[in-house]
Amino acid sequence: MKSNLRIQSILSKFDKNLDGIITEDIPVLKKIKKHVITSGGKRIRPFSHYLFCQFLNVKDVSWLDVGSVAELIHAASLLHDDVVDNAPIRRGKPTIGSLFGNKTAILAGDYLLACGISRLNSLGNPELMEIFSQVLKDLSVSELLQMEWEKNPKISLKVYDSIIYGKTASLFGVCTESAAILAGKSKKERTVIRDFGVRLGKLFQKKDDCLDYFVESSASGKEFLKDFKNGLYTYPVLVLRESLSLIEKRKLESVFKKEERSSIDETYILGLMESKKISEKLHKELNAEKNYLLGFLNQFPASGERQLFVEQLERLT
Repeated sequence: MKSNLRIQSILSKFDKNLDGIITEDIPVLKKIKKHVITSGGKRIRPFSHYLFCQFLNVKDVSWLDVGSVAELIHAASLLHDDVVDNAPIRRGKPTIGSLFGNKTAILAGDYLLACGISRLNSLGNPELMEIFSQVLKDLSVSELLQMEWEKNPKISLKVYDSIIYGKTASLFGVCTESAAILAGKSKKERTVIRDFGVRLGKLFQKKDDCLDYFVESSASGKEFLKDFKNGLYTYPVLVLRESLSLIEKRKLESVFKKEERSSIDETYILGLMESKKISEKLHKELNAEKNYLLGFLNQFPASGERQLFVEQLERLT
């Protein structure tokens, strides 16, 4: 209970700061601002930034702005993603696109990015501007890659890795690296700390992909088999494909080529996942990565903050 109270205390600081950064000028932006701040997101990215600032003994008060900017970039990317995916619902609430139209959602996402970059620029730190600018490039590139490859049967694990790097891991990496910048760490130290964030982001995305096939909606909060119904080649499918014979691969491809997948197809894919023990294989892989991240955290002195990160890592994975 105490750790949950501590987390909420930190997250409320980010929410209050976001309220000050998003300077709405017209009524629709005021509504969108409220929507973003009360969206129910976990604020994993700014929270990771905060915890690493604690680990590295950062005294610079800019940590609150830097973490808030990371969350704004994430929020803007979600607005854009929902338009691309034509999604009516996110986290159980109507999306901005469904409420105000896709054009408004796109422009609102752009506005959030502008607010974030403006605040970041006010900090007068070129190194922060450099790494956050790269994140924006990574997000755009990964979105284009995803649109090109997500329903393409020729997608490889290498392409998938490039997509999730730009889509998720790059921003996680910046959240940890920016803490190292504020702490005045060397380039070499920054690289190691950034790598932790990148690996955490990839683990987070792979775990999210796994929910689609192995966790019921009541437990995950997501529609079961939604990615499969949409014909998307996500991580579990790519790992499954590696274990199939040529004939089995052709049948799998034929199922994904359909305009719509039936309940028979759902039974087929779940049976295939079970017979090839994909859930067990992925659990072992992701658990090994989680253990690496936990080991990395152990280099820092025992503290309430470190325990918070460990608890969050256990929950997320």
